[in-house]
Formats: sequence, structure tokens, C-alpha cells
Amino acid sequence: MPEALPRRALLAGAAGAVLAGCRPHRDHTLQVWSMWAGDEQRYFENTLDAFNRARRPRRPLSNLGAVGDDKTIRAIVGGSPPEIFTLRDAAMLAPLAANRALRPLDDLMERSGLALDRFTDASIGQCRWDGQTWAIPYLVDCMVLLWNKKVFRDAGLDPEAPPRTLEELEEACRRLTLREDGRIKRVGLRPPEPVQLVAACGGRFLDPATGDVAADHPDVVRAARWYKRLMDAQGGNEAVAGFSNGLANEMGSYNPFYLGQAAMVFTGQWYTWWTEKYAPKTDYGIAPLPHPADRPDLAGTAWLGGNLFCIPRESATVEEAWEYLLWTQSPDGQRTFCNEMHGVPNQKESLRDASLRTGAAWKEKFGRFMD
Repeated sequence: MPEALPRRALLAGAAGAVLAGCRPHRDHTLQVWSMWAGDEQRYFENTLDAFNRARRPRRPLSNLGAVGDDKTIRAIVGGSPPEIFTLRDAAMLAPLAANRALRPLDDLMERSGLALDRFTDASIGQCRWDGQTWAIPYLVDCMVLLWNKKVFRDAGLDPEAPPRTLEELEEACRRLTLREDGRIKRVGLRPPEPVQLVAACGGRFLDPATGDVAADHPDVVRAARWYKRLMDAQGGNEAVAGFSNGLANEMGSYNPFYLGQAAMVFTGQWYTWWTEKYAPKTDYGIAPLPHPADRPDLAGTAWLGGNLFCIPRESATVEEAWEYLLWTQSPDGQRTFCNEMHGVPNQKESLRDASLRTGAAWKEKFGRFMD
């Protein structure tokens, strides 16, 4: 997971700003500002409905969806923060905490018996900075390698043997990329987020001892070089990007991975449900992110993160907001969100929930992400 920013980091556009005061909504609901839009907004609202039915709070929760971090930060700086909100970018947690915009949650956790060791390390790790907990995760995204077995078979590769190392991935990219008349018709690997290769190479963006930015850390530089090598193996970054930019949206039956236009992708657990819904005949496999051959200690790596919930420091609705956050960490809360949003549970106990692993083919594959 990326380390949080150092203490001296300042909230962009609001250096030294202190939360001036909270102006809670005066209606009968407690409004959550959330990042999700479209179908995911509806799924998230289903989880709020489940909480409202289960706990019957004095102020039921409602949702303001499709709220970006920039809008939330402007509201905080302006002195009118939301009552409870999500952060899409975990890197914003430390600047917000350093500028006294967030309420630390450790006392609430201790009072409620919500111990840190109940959380998976990666999930709670992104919520902590300067020795305190500033957010609560509600499931996480798990990014690994997916490969289309039919495309592997058609290209003469073993469909049951995904690339384990970046060297093997480079060779697979070369063999799987298909050209006709000099133009790319299929890429071996759809261009990943560069940060995923940083994870695969064991890189970090901050020195945990000093808090200094470490963007030139040797493993980060190595990841950038690997990105170029993978693109070069498929015809160069410009050609690969041009081809990829013309592909259809991933969420739907025209997903290029289903159509064989991209033989491999670095992506997350939501593909298990998407594939069941849009292209159930797709034969694919799930494997960890490939690692450098000389770093066997990195075998089994996945990129984990996402879905942070925060409470403003001067909130007048702390107890009500905390009641919801505590419910999200219960078995029922984790199961509800997992079934609706298909995120990976962040509570260790919920990773063993058999109902999330069995009963459908896609759930068995989802279990791989949980593992």
C-alpha cells in the first residue's frame, strides 16, 4: 500500500486551513457523501437501506452520490463539511489529518472493541497516519492479473500457465500481441496503471523512516522501465495506447477482455461478477501480479486499497456516523456490501464467510481475490 504523506504535507489550496465548524443537515437524515455513481451508487444505497432496516437509527442514512474528493475538500475548507464522507484517493488522508480536518477514530474504536488486529493489514494500513486511525475501510479493491485462456490457447501458449515473473509477462505480451497490415488487432496486456507495476516491483513513494518523497527510489524507477519494456514488446507505447483508447468500456458485453482484444489485464475482483453478468462463457484465470525474476520474495503480490470513510473533526453527528461505520465492520455489514458492491472484505473474519465463496461459479473465482 502507498504510505501516507508526511506531516509537513499541506492540504492543496488550503495551507494551514483549520476546519471552521460543522453545519449538519437539518433534515431528518444523516447524509453520506459518497464516491459511487451509476449502478454502483444504487448498490451503495442498497447497503444504506440495509443499515437503516437493521439498526433503525434516529436519523436514517441518505446518500449524495458521485462526489469527488475535490468537492469534499472544497466543502471542508469552506467550513461546511459533510457529516460523513468517502475518500477515493487514500493519499489525501494525511494532508486532511495534518490540517485538522478529520476526527481521529481510535477512541471510538477502543470503546466499541473494534481492535486493529481484526482488520486485514492492507485495509487498515491505508487509514493510519502519524500513529492514529483517521478512516475506516469498507471493503477493498484487489488488483491482480487476469488472463483469457482461449486467447492463450489460440496463440500457442499454455492456458493454465499464466506469467509468474515480469520477464515471462514481457515474452507473453510479445507472443500474444496480434497485428494485421502493420496495425495492432490485439494487445497482450492492456496498459496497466503504472502504480500497479510499482507494487509488483516492491517500490514505495515515501521513505517511512524520514517521510521524504521517494519517487526516485530504485524500485520505482525499475517499475517505470518495466512499463516501457512491456509496451515496447507490443509495438511501443504510442501504438498500444492508440489501440487501447479505441476499445469499448469495460463494463458491458463489449469489454475488450471478453472479446479477446486484450489477452491480459491488471484488474480487480469486480470482474468476477461482471463476467457472470455480461460474458459468462469467458474462460479466464486469476493470478498474482508478476514480479521481477530476481525478487521471488514478491511472489503473491496484489495491489490493495480503496473505500475509506471519514468523519470531520468538528462534526456534531459523531455518534450517529460512528454507529454506521461500526455496522460496516460487522459480519452482516461486510456481507451486505460484498454482495452488493463485490468488494473484498476487510475484516479477517469475513474473509472466511463461506456464503461469499460458494453457490455460483463467479463466487468461487471471487474467493481467489479474498485469498
